[in-house]
Amino acid sequence: MQLTPATRKLVDIVAQAHEGKVCLPNFQRDFVWPRDQIADLLRSILRRYYVGSLLFLRCDPNSPPFSPKELRGAAPKSTTLAPEFLVLDGQQRLTSLVYALHAPKLSLKDSSRPRRFFVDLEKLRATPEDDEIVFDRALNELDGLDRVEVQYERRILPCTDLSWHLFDKWLDGFEDWLHKHEPKAVETYKSELRPRWKEAIHAFSLFEVPVIELPLVNEADKSTLAQVCAIFEKLNSTGVELSVYDLLTARLYRSGIHLHKLWDEACEKHERLRTWSGGKADKNKFGVLMLRTIALLRDQEVRPRVLIDLAPEGFVADWHRAAAAIERALQLIQHVGPDGFGVFDQKWLPGFGLLPVLAALKEHIDSKKLGDDARSSLRRWYWCNVFLERYSSAVESKSRKDYQEMLRLWSGESGTPSVFSEAQSRIGSSGFTVRHSASHASAIYCGVFCLLAARGARDWSRAESIQLQQLEDHHIFPKAYLKRSALKARIDVNSIVNRTLISDETNRKILDQPPAEYVSDTDVFPKGPSADILDAHFIDAVGLKAMQAAIDGDGPSALSAYEAFRNRRERLILSEIRKVCGIAEPSTTTLSEDSAAQDSEDEDAATG
Repeated sequence: MQLTPATRKLVDIVAQAHEGKVCLPNFQRDFVWPRDQIADLLRSILRRYYVGSLLFLRCDPNSPPFSPKELRGAAPKSTTLAPEFLVLDGQQRLTSLVYALHAPKLSLKDSSRPRRFFVDLEKLRATPEDDEIVFDRALNELDGLDRVEVQYERRILPCTDLSWHLFDKWLDGFEDWLHKHEPKAVETYKSELRPRWKEAIHAFSLFEVPVIELPLVNEADKSTLAQVCAIFEKLNSTGVELSVYDLLTARLYRSGIHLHKLWDEACEKHERLRTWSGGKADKNKFGVLMLRTIALLRDQEVRPRVLIDLAPEGFVADWHRAAAAIERALQLIQHVGPDGFGVFDQKWLPGFGLLPVLAALKEHIDSKKLGDDARSSLRRWYWCNVFLERYSSAVESKSRKDYQEMLRLWSGESGTPSVFSEAQSRIGSSGFTVRHSASHASAIYCGVFCLLAARGARDWSRAESIQLQQLEDHHIFPKAYLKRSALKARIDVNSIVNRTLISDETNRKILDQPPAEYVSDTDVFPKGPSADILDAHFIDAVGLKAMQAAIDGDGPSALSAYEAFRNRRERLILSEIRKVCGIAEPSTTTLSEDSAAQDSEDEDAATG
């Protein structure tokens, strides 16, 4: 794609925007600048500072590639917009100038009343670095500045007269007023004030900005359109990355499909979708997730260049189908129990990328009325992806492949999906480990906590289920205790094998105590550290013995007990991971012997 750079007068661009010849594509975010940013932009131009470049897309006025909308405050002559250019980057700056130079009766982000902007000509001449050279007033606070006589008297120029020809007209009126009311100041005005004022305001009118222009897009040229969309996705003056959902909103609008309305309807109908998205399509990119689900249901790729070209035919029906599928997928994800995925809080979702595939697969199972085998393999697919962390990157390339492979499995057309083979190879190997996962950024870390929830892990002190308690991830061997025992490496201290779900209240009770002390504390374990409470936390008798051996004042013994605890607990976690992933434990004779030997060593270490 060939880009055309040029420089253009900024006031001319603003005039075109006011007339509707320069518009926004309908997916652009709303204007958000407050009055101080508008004033600062005006000061920068008056001081002849660089204010950035603009990026435009040239349009056929009769057939723009995206549905156009005028800039806020513009006043096009016709309700049918026919833009020559669409603004890709520069919306906030141009809208600010339209507002300041044309004074629409609209409020701003930080003001409930319309504002008017002014230039103090005397300060501009004498102290141009003073920020008071530009100021604003609400309409009810103008104190006479809406009358030219008051403007002349105070040497205050309204920004609506900043363009060259309007300023010259204002200046002629000022000179007439000066002859009548301040004749002694006329000579000073002519020799000193007028030249400096004209220089400053004319420089504003002549101020140029770099403009980069993208060429006219042919609707049939999908390659060029994809390039434009890629640029759109990376640009937004508000700092919010545009998504393909925003782009498709504008494209579908031309076909009479109002994507924003469809989104609102979906949120109103589906409680979980509304809750997880906060009612906003851009939160966690739920709008894009919906489009990916539609693409999969249509058996299409989920790449942006495909989503931006989703056909409008049947779109509304597919949208409703996808929304219902996402809702059912979220229900499955949130369910705390063997049939669900234990995501008891949104922060524990191991990644949003797999949600469209899960939704589309679940929709296929429900619509085709498939049986238990399909539902079981869907659960297996989910957990394999979580603990392989496959959807932490390259989501687009995996989505359709996984979807098609699972459908072929259920139809009997082909054998094992590739994710199952990969899981058997990696998770089923004796070298697979989870102990290096230590934060929410890891799908493995989140996945283990979801397993804890699904297993019915309860708070130690109150023994209540997770639905009745606010449980968080806390250390089993407290950080302060490990630090006293000379273990400081964060990955060792914060490892998933040393974290479990307990309440903040319980955590405060064990805060820096040696495990040997708090496991016998009835404030922590009212009925004692029984298997009934500990098993769900991946702590068995061997792990408990290691905790009981972890005393204060003996660093080597403490570290030995901690290592025994970590080894044992990781083995229990790995066993559960392999179970939900449908993977057999490493089963060679040598590995079995090594496992038994490790058990013996851990028990020896646990008992000192």
